[in-house]
Amino acid sequence: MSCRSLCAALVLCAPILSGAQSAAPYYDPPDLVAGLHRHHTALRASEFAANAPRLVQSLQAHCRGPAALEPARAAWTQTMLTWEALTAVPVGPLVERRSLRAIDFQPLRPDLLRRMLAREPRTLQDMVRVGTPAKGLPAIEHLLWVAPVEPGTPACGYAVLAAQEVQREAEALRSAFTALADAPPEQEAAVAAFVEFVNQWLGGLERLRWAGLEKPMREAQTRGATPEFARGPSARTGAAWAAQWATLHRLARQPDTGAPAIGAGPVSIESYLRGRGHIAIADRWRAALDAADRALQAVDPVRPASVEAAASALKGVTTLMQAEVAGRLEVNLGFSSADGD
Repeated sequence: MSCRSLCAALVLCAPILSGAQSAAPYYDPPDLVAGLHRHHTALRASEFAANAPRLVQSLQAHCRGPAALEPARAAWTQTMLTWEALTAVPVGPLVERRSLRAIDFQPLRPDLLRRMLAREPRTLQDMVRVGTPAKGLPAIEHLLWVAPVEPGTPACGYAVLAAQEVQREAEALRSAFTALADAPPEQEAAVAAFVEFVNQWLGGLERLRWAGLEKPMREAQTRGATPEFARGPSARTGAAWAAQWATLHRLARQPDTGAPAIGAGPVSIESYLRGRGHIAIADRWRAALDAADRALQAVDPVRPASVEAAASALKGVTTLMQAEVAGRLEVNLGFSSADGD
């Protein structure tokens, strides 16, 4: 019997394993990484790449006239939500390409955007000289809601170019993640990718908790003003949070139907823990995720108390990962950056 088979047998036969949520295969890092790319990143990247051209087309139609802002706004919203689902845990090509910085720099710099609009760029090559804080999804949002572009204007052309850059990045990411799904990394590289995944999962959680929810609240309290949450101009803040959390939750919590067979689906952090026999910690992890899920289901950007409660619940998940879960995963937590810097 191989070492892996023996370990799996010991785990599955251990007396502490009881109940539907206890049984799980004995996973190795390559199992989680392969499942991540085959059943998550490649699918989410394809969804993003399918929506990005629709944003370009809807903006082009609006700019030709007659005015058609609502279809463009709807296309932006759908593109943004598929982007949030893909980048909630930024791994592999997203980090290597610094995709978040390239097309979703937060916060938008309106003064820089106005200066860039005055230059009237006409080609994608012209857009190379435009600073990232003045383009991408936040700039398009601004030009659709805050200062809606009129058909036939240079600003409308700028919005189209910004959307074309988003589309180009989406296509590159789809190609890169499809390649990973078709040929997952071998053992040594898979271990490194596993470590990256755990760190970037935690980084994504903290990006949602701190940059998404808590920091805008703290800054608003200091100024005595209304919080300036990301996706605020489009009133899509709550939907963006939900899309991020859905990915984080799916990759962290074992489905109610149980752990997938090896190769049959994405391996959650909880399933990995259970497969290694860490049942008590897996139970606490699941409980913390469920508490966070309840708080995120109830969060509303216009109700500060609900935002505070959601941030607190997410902090509980962070603390558990740092104190216990990462050690059981045999992962050292280090600096994690959502955009690879």
